[in-house]
Amino acid sequence: MEQAARASQYPIRGLVTCAGISGREHATSYSHDAFKRILDVNVTGTFLCAQAIARIMHEQQTPGSIILIASMSGTVANRGVETVAYNSSKAAVLQMARNLAAEWGNDGAHPTIRVNTVSPGYIQTPITMPTVEAVPGLKELWEGGNMLGRLSEVQEHLSGIVYLLADGSSYVTGADIRADGGHCAW
Repeated sequence: MEQAARASQYPIRGLVTCAGISGREHATSYSHDAFKRILDVNVTGTFLCAQAIARIMHEQQTPGSIILIASMSGTVANRGVETVAYNSSKAAVLQMARNLAAEWGNDGAHPTIRVNTVSPGYIQTPITMPTVEAVPGLKELWEGGNMLGRLSEVQEHLSGIVYLLADGSSYVTGADIRADGGHCAW
């Protein structure tokens, strides 16, 4: 982060974190190491990136916007797969964003840093598709579990991120944009 700040001709004003590894294992047999690795990447990694950029924004006395990629899985349990570590990590990211928004929003010593989350539903990515293809009926279950009847594509989540980085969202902080095809609205 410091190297990027030094190389930039402008102050750093935004960050998007997108840490997300998962694993499928029954909760009674989940190994400590596998569970901890998911939390280390998804939660601790997210925090360390946000912390590093906030320090730079504070040093530069620059307002900014930080977007943490969470997941609808931080709000609901996923049908058809056992992903307790992933879901727990994404719930932690949602709570982290609210706390960072409160801490960095108006501390009196620095310009405002807004912190928000984007929570995608099921996305067709090289990480998710092997699981979808390996579990019989999972794709149909996931598609049938949302109001649009399909999995999303990566580009469908970009406009929410751009909105949260832009000045048009200058009064939005501590919020979550859940783009899940209506999955959590049932």
